[in-house]
Amino acid sequence: MAKQSKYDSLSREQLIDKILKLEKEKYGLVWEDKEEDVAKRCEAELPLLKEDKTREIVKDKSLPYNIIIEGDNYHSLYALSFSHKKSIDVIYIDPPYNTGKKYEWKYNDSWVDENDRYRHSKWLSFISKRLRLARNLLTYDGIIFISINENELAQLKLLCDSIFGEKNYIATLPRITKKAGKTTNVVADNNDFVIAYCKNKGRTFNKLELVDKQYKHEDEYVESRGKYKLSQTLDYSSIQYSVSLDYEIKLEGEIFRPGGVSYDDMIIRQQRNPSSDYCWRWSKELYDFGLANGFIVVKRTKKGKRIYTKTYQNATINKDEDGTYFIEYSERAKNATTLDLTDNVFSNDNAKKELNKLFGEKVFEYTKPTSLIQRLMFWASKKDSVVLDFFAGSGTTGHAILKLNKTDGGNRRFILCTNNENNICTEVTYPRIKKVIEGYADVSGIPANLKYYTQTFVPVVVSDNDKRELVNSSTDILCVAEDCYELIRERNNQSDFSVFKSANKQMAIIYDEDYIYDCIDYLNENRSELETIIYVFSYDHTYDAEDFAGLNIQFAVKPIPEAIINVYRKISKMKKK
Repeated sequence: MAKQSKYDSLSREQLIDKILKLEKEKYGLVWEDKEEDVAKRCEAELPLLKEDKTREIVKDKSLPYNIIIEGDNYHSLYALSFSHKKSIDVIYIDPPYNTGKKYEWKYNDSWVDENDRYRHSKWLSFISKRLRLARNLLTYDGIIFISINENELAQLKLLCDSIFGEKNYIATLPRITKKAGKTTNVVADNNDFVIAYCKNKGRTFNKLELVDKQYKHEDEYVESRGKYKLSQTLDYSSIQYSVSLDYEIKLEGEIFRPGGVSYDDMIIRQQRNPSSDYCWRWSKELYDFGLANGFIVVKRTKKGKRIYTKTYQNATINKDEDGTYFIEYSERAKNATTLDLTDNVFSNDNAKKELNKLFGEKVFEYTKPTSLIQRLMFWASKKDSVVLDFFAGSGTTGHAILKLNKTDGGNRRFILCTNNENNICTEVTYPRIKKVIEGYADVSGIPANLKYYTQTFVPVVVSDNDKRELVNSSTDILCVAEDCYELIRERNNQSDFSVFKSANKQMAIIYDEDYIYDCIDYLNENRSELETIIYVFSYDHTYDAEDFAGLNIQFAVKPIPEAIINVYRKISKMKKK
């Protein structure tokens, strides 16, 4: 006997109404969510970071620290939710494209290929969990860029509309992947896409410096105005005619009239007053100002001598409200367009050449060129931005950030998260960044500092022993959270606290509340003008403010482990919603 459906009792009309209502309510992307082992484990245990000190690189202590995290990026994002909530300015990711090829990507430690009937649902489950965590890391005006191809482009657009908001969509930018496509009877596939969203509506891109090879001439104003080009004659035939713009100019011993006509022809033209004919682009007043300030040039052409106006890189003529002309100085720049990434400099061929030069051999099949990441970061970042890539792969984003800092004197920091599938993190990502910092082949190094972390778990806090284990394991993630790495006082058996410092703050961690006063004595004896953050062990979520009354410095106290646990609780609640 067939199982009775809850809809069997509905009439045909009622069933149609029900379907229409469901369609209206369910508009958007719908898929069967597939549970992921790492997500379940982050619920059952608390994810933390553990530094691998053997891979630390310090070139200049005055520079900020960059970070590589080896391990599953879901774990990394969970941990960063404590250390970098609302602190990431720009995210770039290059997730698996889900093409169905073998060995492209894994879900729950199993390869997903074209024979997996749930591969699209798995991909959406996989990427959606990570994007939701990533959104909480972005600053108020943060931006995320995602590389993708047509396999999941439509689904990703709908997913991002849901997570970031449709109104926060910026653009979908086609990117050239290769100049020559494969031989095909259909259409050669020569591009993929970069999809961009901001966290809050209204975010704009930095403008690109206008690069034009026609700016090649120099004059006495080159230092203030830059080079100039001569691409426009003063007279045009295709603009609206005006008698006031049809006048004689005496220059360099010659008389010039629009279109090179005779005096009589000019008079006849003025009398005709045509809608369109030769005339000057500039009024007599503007011409006189331009001539007096070096904007006018006489150039010999095949048709004889003609008057040209100079177009400078960094100067234009403008007009006050009272009608007075003046020179305005500003660098010419252009807005980003959806075709900016179609130049061959952004193709995968350039990425392969970069890696081959770095390693002297082929080490990674799929990677993006640093030129692509540099362009995106130029558009979206400031000179002190924090940039995250949680599908870091070969480390292109880190390489690009270091190059961009060298170019414009910036102090951007990067965080790279990648698994170590086929030893990619230990044999490609880290060595690549190390080579860029220290130099390779004929390329000089770019001074920078780097911290390297692996992943660890501690039990969910239920007992006092669990709390102590979490506190004892939390040093590294607290250092990451406060961007405070230089150890100036190490914990020991006699006094269980440690002190770290950076350029602008110091951090004390008191692992046992019995040593609060020892820590206070140390901080008073080693008085610092730096802002001081104190993490103190507490069995509950409070601390006694009177215990710290003897401190003669400005400070803030945060109880641990609650400072960490509360963030993870909020993530758990967000996921369940």
